Amino acid sequence: MAWIKTFEENESRGLLWWVYRVLLWSRGRVPNIVKVSSLHPRLLVALGPLFRTLMEGPSPLSRAQRKMVAIVASKVNNCFY
Repeated sequence: MAWIKTFEENESRGLLWWVYRVLLWSRGRVPNIVKVSSLHPRLLVALGPLFRTLMEGPSPLSRAQRKMVAIVASKVNNCFY
């Protein structure tokens, strides 16, 4: 659970509702990293392609390695409690 205000799926309205619907349809869930940015849905729309490119685009790192980098960075930044 985030320490900042987030919107759950049943609280979403407008653009955020559409963002959540696309994620639920394509991924089956709304990741917490998205919910943390739920106060700024336009930011989510703008950064979504960047995130997908970083995590799924061509890279010398495997998807698993990229996820491990993200996990370590989150741990170093005290994102876990």
